[in-house]
Amino acid sequence: MKKCENENDESDGNEDRLSDLPNGVLLHILSLLDTKHAVQSCVLSTRWRHLWKSIPTLTLYASSFSTPKRFAIFVSKVLTLRDSSVALQALDIDRRGNIDPQLLKKVVNYVCSNNTHIQGLRITACSNNSLILSCVSSCRALTSLKLDIYPRRNIDGNFGTLFPKYLNLPALTSLDLTNFAFCGGENGCAEPFSAFTKLNSLVIFGFKVKDAQILKISSETLVDLAMYHNSSDFSQIELDTPSLCTFTITGIPNQKICGSGLSSVKQVNIDAKMHSNFEKSPMVLLSWLLDLANVKSLTVSSITLQVPRHVLKHQFYFLVKILYVISKFCLKLVDLHN
Repeated sequence: MKKCENENDESDGNEDRLSDLPNGVLLHILSLLDTKHAVQSCVLSTRWRHLWKSIPTLTLYASSFSTPKRFAIFVSKVLTLRDSSVALQALDIDRRGNIDPQLLKKVVNYVCSNNTHIQGLRITACSNNSLILSCVSSCRALTSLKLDIYPRRNIDGNFGTLFPKYLNLPALTSLDLTNFAFCGGENGCAEPFSAFTKLNSLVIFGFKVKDAQILKISSETLVDLAMYHNSSDFSQIELDTPSLCTFTITGIPNQKICGSGLSSVKQVNIDAKMHSNFEKSPMVLLSWLLDLANVKSLTVSSITLQVPRHVLKHQFYFLVKILYVISKFCLKLVDLHN
């Protein structure tokens, strides 16, 4: 009797319960994986052999492959073998470095063929920017977009990828941009985001402004805004964001921040770097703190308060004002560099 019970126990231990789950559950699990690992699941059993072909999301990272050529071959095969009757909901492709033009064209065409369904798109590559932006503009169902793209050749060396003055993405709620330049209009103001009427989260990294001195961010719905390492080629950031709650800014203080959007902000995170070549930076930082005096929570990195010696020597007024502003806050100091 005991022997029989032990045999049953061993049998239960070897049971493949994962394969007994419904296809919908298995596809959801596979969708959470890098597509390379999802494809490798085909060796598990007959049940899994073709399952990966129906996953609704593709995550394609070149870092998972030993050479760019192997990455290109894999991506091409995935796009060819995937079940075209299953709508593609999201694509994340990361090729840090030059991407093969033919591979990019194949990826872009595949995305465009699913443009009525795809909701999430993330592209990181050094590539043909016009091809990618043309693809993006056709995906009207997008709710999340992240672009980190660099031109193959930057002739003047001063500007990144030019962001379209108008991009019709009516469902977009999350936007993350790296290495983009925003062009100004006839009024001397760049206002690139006003067309996104449902935008909730905006992240811009290493951005520049061309033919304008003011970057205006206008959005009735924007809640979270993060700006990292912007250039010094413009003088002012204007926020027309009545719903803004969280504002994060990192880099050298170059621009004055103003606008009605400041009054709604509840959480501010500042990681400012004081460079000795930018003598106005401490006073710009002071203006930020004064303008944000009514926020409920302010987080400042310790490096922000490391004022250069030349400022200590010549701008005692700055130090007095900083101490005054800090005394008005329940200030939480966080060293973001440890």
